[in-house]
Amino acid sequence: MKQTQLSKLFIPIFTFVVGVTTATALIAHSLRSAPPSPPPELPPEPPEVSMNSKPSLEMVFVLDTTGSMGGLLEGAKQKIWSIVNEVMQSPSRPAVRVGLVAYRDRGDEYVTRVLPLSNDLDQVYSTLMNYSAAGGGDTPEDVRRALSDGVHKAGWSQPSSSIAQILFLVGDAPPHEDYQNEPSTEVSVAEASRAGIIVNTIQCGNLSETTPVWQAIAGRGQGQYFAIAQNGGVQAISTPYDKEIGELGAKLGSTYMAYGGGAGEAGERHRAETKARQVEAEVKVVADAAPSAAADRAVNKVVNADAYIGDMLQSIENGSLKLDSVKDEDLPGDLRKLSANERKTEIARRLAERAKLRADIMALSKQRDEFISGERKKQVAAGGKESGFDVAVSRALKTQVEKKGIK
Repeated sequence: MKQTQLSKLFIPIFTFVVGVTTATALIAHSLRSAPPSPPPELPPEPPEVSMNSKPSLEMVFVLDTTGSMGGLLEGAKQKIWSIVNEVMQSPSRPAVRVGLVAYRDRGDEYVTRVLPLSNDLDQVYSTLMNYSAAGGGDTPEDVRRALSDGVHKAGWSQPSSSIAQILFLVGDAPPHEDYQNEPSTEVSVAEASRAGIIVNTIQCGNLSETTPVWQAIAGRGQGQYFAIAQNGGVQAISTPYDKEIGELGAKLGSTYMAYGGGAGEAGERHRAETKARQVEAEVKVVADAAPSAAADRAVNKVVNADAYIGDMLQSIENGSLKLDSVKDEDLPGDLRKLSANERKTEIARRLAERAKLRADIMALSKQRDEFISGERKKQVAAGGKESGFDVAVSRALKTQVEKKGIK
């Protein structure tokens, strides 16, 4: 290339480099002389996860309630609260819905009775308390109808990555294979799997005809098979803390505030009936439940953010309701008589009372847990085994809910 051509090329390159160098120097000087810029604002803290978006567990128990199942039913009544509490106190704090399918056989008082999935755990418990073991007679039961109803009539939510959906088939007898127009267990399990429902089986007793069927159902349902004692194998441990925790739970329930329903006699009746149902639930549990179950229920009322349905205090606590947004005609009568400021003061007082009761329950519950842990260690040291209904359910849940990210 000729020298004149090199010169023509060099001049613009030199000019560009000088310009960039000058600009860089000016920018550096500006940065040195200007005050430092404030750091960018951090995004606001995310709001607490609402119950609608929390991880959730839906759990349906399909229970044989024929005459041979009395021990299992009594054990389930004692342990249902502790099973739910164990899940709710896990780090993910999932919401829990429970459904029930009681089954017997043709010719009995009923073939199936279905309580769809609900977060009203008092209703679930009351329904379970009303189950009794009767009927049956021949060995097979209508397991096929029961399993189908558990899959199709329990009110499962649409499948979601945040919902663990788990079914437990619990019984001691194989299905009637001679009934016409009944879906086979294979079909029901396949439909459950397509819907994302895990199916576990718990066999009570050691009837040889039942074992291969229960194992096949659990295998196809991507669940687990458990064999437990005919009486359910539940080892309920009484503690010195049960009675006091149960009584504190009843006091906690008495803080329930019914609201809504509007003005006039209809509104007053609505609030009175709602409150009466809650009082009845408290009385029934204390009167009918074993002290250990009453204590477990009291703990549930602390750890369960959805424990008291229709309760104004709970709605204010979880942020779903503002006191100022409640119309006067929807307020409880004693609050309607107060000024706006007096209402806020009264609500704050009641919330403090509730917080104190919760703290007392959980302090005693910690001592109770330590007592139970010690007693279990003694049982194991003496050659005992933990293999009852509640242990089977707990073991299945531990692995299966984690698949949905519920730790």
